[in-house]
Amino acid sequence: MGIKKDYRNTDKCPSLSDVETKKNILNQKIREKHPRTKILYNLIKNKQGEYFKEFAEIYNHKCAYCGAVLKFTDIRLFEVDHFICESSFPNDTNGRATAGKVENLVFSCYSCNRGKSRLYVELGYQATINPDDNSIATVFSRDEEYYIKISNDSCKDSFVQLFYEKLRLGSEARRIDFLLLEMDNLVAQLLDSNKELAEKIEQCKSKLLQKKNYALIKYIS
Repeated sequence: MGIKKDYRNTDKCPSLSDVETKKNILNQKIREKHPRTKILYNLIKNKQGEYFKEFAEIYNHKCAYCGAVLKFTDIRLFEVDHFICESSFPNDTNGRATAGKVENLVFSCYSCNRGKSRLYVELGYQATINPDDNSIATVFSRDEEYYIKISNDSCKDSFVQLFYEKLRLGSEARRIDFLLLEMDNLVAQLLDSNKELAEKIEQCKSKLLQKKNYALIKYIS
């Protein structure tokens, strides 16, 4: 099992691509259908609505920060994050509208979104840790034991360290998310050649997934 440079993906995961273009298309679609709506975030964050699903598709249904997959996680544990935190904008309708523009929104797991919370991404770092153009994958990497690490070039950067700690990118949970992805890939690979082994791995994956989600849902309830 190899590991791509982008720590959020395994060998079999599709790469994040054309995010800006896809966001622009979604923005235009919402504007045409809801011309009077100022805060687009309010429409996109609605998990029962069509836009949340479309927004998730832009990010391959994965957290843009840690790579956790919606497929393996209760939908309650995924949210829409303000990349530049909403609290850094004026506390009025115009401020919330600016913060809630599609271009400032990111598909995120509950843990990353709540950990990042009010952390302001300073101007100098908005390009450095941008998840949409994969810049963030040059700052963080995945080691052979599936832990997310800070790259050598950024390991002494105080803001990168703070971002890493706030989002708990080095936690065991991030390791488990990646392991689930690798197990899922292995099951698909073995289905034709060794169905019995594939079924055993699938059973292990299901048990691991059940425990993971139970602990997280209990935490937010």
